[in-house]
Amino acid sequence: MKNHTEKEQLQEIRLELKRSRAREAHLQKENRLILNGLSIISEAQTKEHIFNGLLTVIKEFIPFDNALVLSSSDTKTFSVLASTNPLFNEVTWQYNDLFYRACNNETIVLFKPSQTYQFSFDSTELQSYFTSVAISGIESHSGYAVIILMSSDFGVYSTSTKETMQRFMPLVERAIIDIDYKERLNSLVAIKTKELKLSKERFQDFAETVGDWFWETDLQFNFTYLSDSKINSVPILSRNLFTLINDDSLISIIKSARANKISFNEIEWCPDIFHNQIWFSLSGTPFFDELGNLLGYRGTVKDISVRKRRIRDIQQSKSEAEKANKAKSQFLAMMSHEIRTPLNAILGLVDIFHDSSLSKSQIEWLNQMEGSAQLLLTIISDVLDISRIEAGSFTLDEQPIDLLSTINTAVDFFKDKVDKDLITLTVTVSHNVPIYVYADPTRIAQIIFNLVGNAVKFTKKGLICININQIDHGLTSISVSDTGIGIGQNALDQLFQPFVQADSSITRQYGGTGLGLSIIKHLTELMDGTIKVESILNEGTEFIVALPLKAITQQQVITVSKQPDLERLNLAINKIRVLVAEDNKANQAIIKLMLERQGHEVYIVSNGEEAILEIKKETLPSYDLILMDVSMPIKDGITATKELRELGIRLPIIAITAHAMNAEKKMCLDAGMDDFISKPIRAIELKKLLVSLDL
Repeated sequence: MKNHTEKEQLQEIRLELKRSRAREAHLQKENRLILNGLSIISEAQTKEHIFNGLLTVIKEFIPFDNALVLSSSDTKTFSVLASTNPLFNEVTWQYNDLFYRACNNETIVLFKPSQTYQFSFDSTELQSYFTSVAISGIESHSGYAVIILMSSDFGVYSTSTKETMQRFMPLVERAIIDIDYKERLNSLVAIKTKELKLSKERFQDFAETVGDWFWETDLQFNFTYLSDSKINSVPILSRNLFTLINDDSLISIIKSARANKISFNEIEWCPDIFHNQIWFSLSGTPFFDELGNLLGYRGTVKDISVRKRRIRDIQQSKSEAEKANKAKSQFLAMMSHEIRTPLNAILGLVDIFHDSSLSKSQIEWLNQMEGSAQLLLTIISDVLDISRIEAGSFTLDEQPIDLLSTINTAVDFFKDKVDKDLITLTVTVSHNVPIYVYADPTRIAQIIFNLVGNAVKFTKKGLICININQIDHGLTSISVSDTGIGIGQNALDQLFQPFVQADSSITRQYGGTGLGLSIIKHLTELMDGTIKVESILNEGTEFIVALPLKAITQQQVITVSKQPDLERLNLAINKIRVLVAEDNKANQAIIKLMLERQGHEVYIVSNGEEAILEIKKETLPSYDLILMDVSMPIKDGITATKELRELGIRLPIIAITAHAMNAEKKMCLDAGMDDFISKPIRAIELKKLLVSLDL
């Protein structure tokens, strides 16, 4: 009995030893497969290789038909990292309690997965894959991951499956981490590849759009990169930038830039291969290695032919515009001379007839004649003013002036022009308006004259009010309002345009060129001021001019006037001998008659050559004064004056000019003339000039 018991114990020991050796062999196999799996995973290049390597190891101990790995960076939605069937990739996997348990070191076996909402699918085909399910998972630094093994057979997984899965968890964890890493790396590579491709496409599109040619060279300017083998369809045969340029001056600029390791920009280049028909702009910038050593240059070549042609066209247009402007100035000067010359005769005769015994009706006719001639003179002056303004040659002659006196002088002209029974003309000056200011008196008077003139022209009865006020920021406001015909709102926008009036019917009814307001606007802007208008049709109009006039004291007012006072004009002046050089017969007669009526002795010549010959005569008594017309045949007044000054003749020479332009007047003074008088010559102006000379 004892021996029998011992035999049984020995048999059990042998069986246990056998089972132990089997378990040891099984564990050794598991360990060997795990190590082999780790080796496969380590050497795998893609997530598919890692996944397949993991499944190969697991399948040795746990049977399954399909498997998949899910991952999530949060606790909401899982995405498929790897699977054995593409059908699983279309399934949306939400975070649930099963996944939560799996990611917290628990292996879960489902005998009837279809009874859980996590594995209940509408598709019968899909449901057939999940007859038996084993789930395990991990939580890593990048989120959560779950591995699901599934079989189409019932009851495949048991508690032993859990134990096996737990032993394989280090391998599963390593595989899932590597799969996740490969997935993220692949995503990053895909993004960067897409960005690189997009950048390349963008660069190519930009290059094609701007038409630039891109290049790169080494230190010797041998090409290492060219964006195109042609420029404007012409093949690039040279492999060196200097050889391609073939221009010593440009090469010198580029070599200097290389010596200083700096960029060169916008070097204009006209290659011989294009027969000097196409221009390029060459730019380059240096590039360096990590140590700061210069490696070469990169840059662009731009076709600037269109720009060069545009610049050439602009220069040509500018030259033509300057020629046209010069021609226009010459034409206006000529027209001024041609119109003022007969006007000189008309107004001269008016002055002479005024000193004659005339009947009342004859005086009225004479006044109408004078008014018409003055209107024509005003039109000429307006055309010349707008021409100089448009040419940019209009300048102000600013000086200390008596503002109120200047305004009153302009307004006084109209006091006798209005019908006092129908129109009341008033001037109101605020107490804070400076009396003395620094401004151009002629242009201030011109603004007042034009505004008040318009008010008188368009007002048949009622009020014309001139108000002078001092407003904020040192501005002086000059307001001219009337109760005339007014201006429609649709015409106000064009009111300050040259040659434009509110209505063409106004031109027919009231006359005028439409230049006055345009000139006023330009004059106001030249003085850094503003002008605005408010008007109601059939009720009246108000123009408001605001000018920044600088106030000064009376002591600062320096009157530099060549005009003598009235007392001196009323006194008899000394008899003098005057030589008049004038080619127009009518003007000769008028000027001679004016001077002789003032008691002077006059001698007439028809051109500058005759004037020089007359002065050279020593047999005659010497002359006291020469009145020299600027524009004459044979020899003009400017040339004659220069020759007389070169001969040492110092007697006063007064220019008679019909051009009335500053350039003409300056030319007279530069030639050696002492003063000038503009046509048409009025008797009173001529007398003032002679008195100012104090001969």
